[in-house]
Amino acid sequence: MRRNLSHIIAAAFNEPLLLEPAYARVFFCALGREMGAASLSVPQQQVQFDAPGMLAETDEYMAGGKRPARVYRVVNGIAVLPVTGTLVHRLGGMRPFSGMTGYDGIVACLQQAMADSQVRGVLLDIDSPGGQAAGAFDCADMIYRLRQQKPVWALCNDTACSAAMLLASACSRRLVTQTSRIGSIGVMMSHVSYAGHLAQAGVDITLIYAGAHKVDGNQFEALPAEVRQDMQQRIDAAHRMFAEKVAMYTGLSVDVVTGTEAAVFEGQSGIEAGLADELINASDAISVMATALNSNVRGGTMPQLTATEAAVQENQRVMGILTCQEAKGREQACHDAGRATGHER
Repeated sequence: MRRNLSHIIAAAFNEPLLLEPAYARVFFCALGREMGAASLSVPQQQVQFDAPGMLAETDEYMAGGKRPARVYRVVNGIAVLPVTGTLVHRLGGMRPFSGMTGYDGIVACLQQAMADSQVRGVLLDIDSPGGQAAGAFDCADMIYRLRQQKPVWALCNDTACSAAMLLASACSRRLVTQTSRIGSIGVMMSHVSYAGHLAQAGVDITLIYAGAHKVDGNQFEALPAEVRQDMQQRIDAAHRMFAEKVAMYTGLSVDVVTGTEAAVFEGQSGIEAGLADELINASDAISVMATALNSNVRGGTMPQLTATEAAVQENQRVMGILTCQEAKGREQACHDAGRATGHER
């Protein structure tokens, strides 16, 4: 996902610049990465940067001239990884940038933390409304896989919705605050048509193509019913995958997950719905996790419940969904989800 940098490019190239040479390298490394450049050459200084070198040069400057050994902070043996803003497939960096976090960066940071001998566990500090579906499921699967090596916890601080909920669900344990917003386990797609605007402007666009579906969903005509149906099928399939992943990661049933009907749960109601485990103050998250690790309570290996305890807990989760504020207007779907797992209200 590239931003429109045409104004910066126009000012930076073929125009005189008054820049200190060392900063010029940083500037053009950063700009080159945004433009998708694979390398940067500085012949006068006999310097050549490849893509990783451009990233390192930028990171070194942002770190105050010291190349960071880590891209996360470690407190009491806990590596804290920020997951903020819109989640995108390939951001090309290991830190959140310009209101976005890349799935590629999350995985890279986790892998680095797994290899770090000073890290006992990882806390994903999440404040995100979600983002792209592309890359999200692979990232969540990697979190689920890596949590077998070291505990990976999620802190909803204060939003973990949709794709961010997917990532949080893959973690060993989920912490929420009293004002957290968690859930929105659903999928959406939008279509824009300029057909009416173009007609008013007297513009007629003709699409010439081969392959019946080549121009499906194009912006120059209203969305045909059959194309909308195809899109709905894609959305439904993605929703099923979403629900199945959350169910696999958390131990909830698929029916309970889909029974939330993409509702957003606040604070305690997220725990009652089974999407979170513990209500805390965000400032206490690291100490809570560190205490758990010191007690050998790892998210993926929490004490096993008896059959009775598990049944009671599952019943509480389902009842939480049935009675929460977000279930109003969705009562039948929630009751169906409860019956599917052996619960009746």
